[in-house]
Amino acid sequence: MAVWGQGDARWIVEEREDAKNVNNWHWSEADATNTSKDFFKEKFLDMTATGADGSVRISEMTTCTGEASVNNRKGKVIYFFEWNIVLKWAGKTTMSNDNITGKIEIENISEENSADEVDITTRQTKNGAEHSKLHAMVKSQLVPRCRKAIEEYIEFLQVKHGKQVILPTNKGGGINGQPQIKKEAASVNTIKKKMDETVLSSNKTEKVDMKRTDINLTDSFKCRADDLFQCFVNPDKMRVYFNGAAEVDPRESGKFSLLGGAISGSFLDIDPPKSIQLHWRFKDWPTDMYSSVTLTFKDTGSSTELTLNQVGVPQCFVEQITSGWYKYYFNAIKARFSYGSGTL
Repeated sequence: MAVWGQGDARWIVEEREDAKNVNNWHWSEADATNTSKDFFKEKFLDMTATGADGSVRISEMTTCTGEASVNNRKGKVIYFFEWNIVLKWAGKTTMSNDNITGKIEIENISEENSADEVDITTRQTKNGAEHSKLHAMVKSQLVPRCRKAIEEYIEFLQVKHGKQVILPTNKGGGINGQPQIKKEAASVNTIKKKMDETVLSSNKTEKVDMKRTDINLTDSFKCRADDLFQCFVNPDKMRVYFNGAAEVDPRESGKFSLLGGAISGSFLDIDPPKSIQLHWRFKDWPTDMYSSVTLTFKDTGSSTELTLNQVGVPQCFVEQITSGWYKYYFNAIKARFSYGSGTL
């Protein structure tokens, strides 16, 4: 038997009068399946979007399959969950009284995937111009809000069930041995730091060959050319996929600053929805060094093809910049607005 104040702290009961799961050492589990379903219903149902073309809302959660649990072992909280959800959307346009419907399919919600990695596809029940108008609103407004709800899900599990598996001690410890702290969204500085990690430091650029070259990229997006074009000039859309870290003045000679100044430049020419020309630079490049970027948008009927030509890139940055275009622009746009799959 342990002596009071001595021995293995796992067996000392002085911190809990009931001597129950002292120091949260033993495995404990709370089922979170039913409360998770209630959370999704509360977040998704009656989510609405409005615009000049009409209005649309999520009217039904037709499928919600999966399970969730919160576990404690040795004072550490572990979340296990996996969900697949199908939502029905419905609405009317300003030009029609027809009830227009479609689906939002959310797959692979799990502890292994971030909200940006969750697959969200959208579909319209019928083809037609009015159906496509509402479908575009679903992609641009409802899909980003669905991702936001998924981001909030982990915090919900912590607040709702974390305290059930972590018993309090006189030290005031919370989940994972720390006081309960509300999880904050990634700050501009955090995102900027991640972006900075993909490029060389300014101290190193002075010691490497700054010979310049070109980058040519092509990608395809499941959306109309104008919708994709707006993702590069519309400040609200850019703040969505840059997580708020975007200051944009979308006019000729207008300035832009992204990711806390990690990327900056100006608009040289804007020809909607065909092309955009930019002066574009990383902050770690030598002072006054800019590249010239031309974005060309081509509607193929079933998708929009984006061609990027970037002239005047330091060779030592080609790999990092290429990766950055896909990670921070192309893939982020597809993830946030569901432009990587589905129908137009």
